[in-house]
Amino acid sequence: MPYELLAGTTAAIDLLASLAPAQEGEDRRSRLARAMSAVEEHEDGLRRILERGLAGLPGVRVHSRAARRTPTLLLTVEGCDPQQLVAGLAEHDVVASAGTFYAAEGARALGLPVGGGLRFGLAPYNDRSDVDRALTALGAVLGA
Repeated sequence: MPYELLAGTTAAIDLLASLAPAQEGEDRRSRLARAMSAVEEHEDGLRRILERGLAGLPGVRVHSRAARRTPTLLLTVEGCDPQQLVAGLAEHDVVASAGTFYAAEGARALGLPVGGGLRFGLAPYNDRSDVDRALTALGAVLGA
């Protein structure tokens, strides 16, 4: 095994484990499990807020979200090209992506337009202000 990859893996595990406060006598594996549970809870809370906010915007349809993984929402907005939405969001310093994400058959099965959909993804470093900013930006882009 390449030693630099092993060192990077160890550093990544240590970083993730550090997201949970250490408890006396706890091993790294247990701490990592607690940290990942806390990350999942944090991301799911943000996802719920994002879903509620999207439900209040005109023409927005959430097609799917990843279950038990990084909370990622795939959505379309009636009459809007996803690439144009991405450009509009970027003007508000919000990063999102658009397309079929290498799943053309899945996109077709979901009934997505040819351009695919808009995807918002959340991560451990996101917080409520990021979600609020994304919702405000999308509302502004939609003129809502």
